[in-house]
Amino acid sequence: MITKHKLFLLIAVATLVRCCIATTLNLGNDEVYYLTYAQHLQWNYFDHPPMVALLIRLTTLNLWLTNDFFVRLGSILFSGINTYLIYAIGTKIKNENTGFIAAVLFSTSIYSSIIAGVFILPDAPQLFFWMVSLWLLIEIVTTNTSKNQLNINLLLFGLTTGLCVMSKIHGVFLWLGFGLYILIYKRNLLSNVYLYLAVLLTLMLISPILFWNIDNHFITYTFHSNRVSIHSGLNSSSFFRELFGGILYNNPINYFLISITLIAMCKNQITLAQPVKRILLLSGLPLLVIILFISLFRDTLPHWSGPGFTALLLLAACFIDDKTKLNTTNISKAVAYSGVLILVVVVSGILVINYYPGTIGDKKEESLGKKDVTLDMYGWDFFKKEFDNLHQKDLYLKKTKTNFIITNKWFPGAHIDNYIAQPLHLDFVALGKLEDIHTYAWLNAYRKKIKKGDDAYFITVSNSFSNPKDSYKMLFEKINSPVIIKQYRNNKPTRNMLVYLLEGYKGE
Repeated sequence: MITKHKLFLLIAVATLVRCCIATTLNLGNDEVYYLTYAQHLQWNYFDHPPMVALLIRLTTLNLWLTNDFFVRLGSILFSGINTYLIYAIGTKIKNENTGFIAAVLFSTSIYSSIIAGVFILPDAPQLFFWMVSLWLLIEIVTTNTSKNQLNINLLLFGLTTGLCVMSKIHGVFLWLGFGLYILIYKRNLLSNVYLYLAVLLTLMLISPILFWNIDNHFITYTFHSNRVSIHSGLNSSSFFRELFGGILYNNPINYFLISITLIAMCKNQITLAQPVKRILLLSGLPLLVIILFISLFRDTLPHWSGPGFTALLLLAACFIDDKTKLNTTNISKAVAYSGVLILVVVVSGILVINYYPGTIGDKKEESLGKKDVTLDMYGWDFFKKEFDNLHQKDLYLKKTKTNFIITNKWFPGAHIDNYIAQPLHLDFVALGKLEDIHTYAWLNAYRKKIKKGDDAYFITVSNSFSNPKDSYKMLFEKINSPVIIKQYRNNKPTRNMLVYLLEGYKGE
């Protein structure tokens, strides 16, 4: 009972920290882009399946409350639930102390606690369904229940894995891990018809992804295959980014604890039932190894392998529990340091994003702020106010009567859409190549269309500059010189917003 009190205190404190982050930072470029998913629900999207869009619809009360906190609320709620789930799994496979240690490690992982625990990304619902599926796998391989209950658990696993894939395609690694376990250790399950019904259930749940892609010429797979297909030649920069990014995202101390745990397992130094060891390893390692292998040849992102680490955190918790019983204080200190490290990272991140003087990126006027990743989540309300003043002045002086803003790229287009166009009740469309505007290619069909003879504003920012003449020279009669709006952070120049008035749309 004392351990549960500690658990609920941990969840409460972590949730409070996440709420503080959610309310003090603007949406990142990926987050604000996924918000566009929710504006028109589809069975699949250009980049990902639809679960993140449904989650946003739910927590914003069908897009009624669209401030940053409510957009991110689903991630925050799921993170609290996930912390309890990993505690419950740890308790089941060993004891309450193991469960609590697993919850601490989970809460101190930057991936599970911040990336998938605060930011509204497909990883948020994916990690929730991944954790539920992991619980079911443990039930299937360890619990001596009736055949009836085993069959029910198999069907539930098929259901939750399907929902995991509908969050992010990486969910298929749950079936890969379970399939390997069955083939190597539990082949008698191959005679159970409910195993195949579970597979069928997963396939039925994820079938909308296939049907959507058939209707859209398999654009999702064309896009992602260009990102991860394997070609000759090694990409060392991608490999080291994936390796060290994984270490950073999962907390270097946690990564170290996982590493020594795997070494201890090789020496058979962890007290844990063999089926649990096997299913946790097979649920975690394939995703990590395959993503790391792909990174040798193509660019990858470190958070892709994030769910795989959760299974390994459970193994680390078991190892730490063994060591604490032996009064190994260095291991206990490492867990405490892990918590301190993530707090330092969170506080430092908030302070840098909101108060760093100027920019940590390029200082040149024409590219001010370039490569400054903190600017994605900073100061968009300032640009809304400044653009509104400029627009009202142009209307007053009769320079234009347009209410249109156009963009040629999803980033920073989604920020401009969410923080400027929508709050000011202006029309917004993306005109450009499919690979540049992504889901706007579908969203445009549900928005007011720009007509021949119309004017439009084109907005770009110095940290991600795009010249409208490159995209729109043949589409408009005249492209005026930009009005430059300078943004400051802590009294130092940090970024420029350039507003072009494009006159006389010719039509496409």
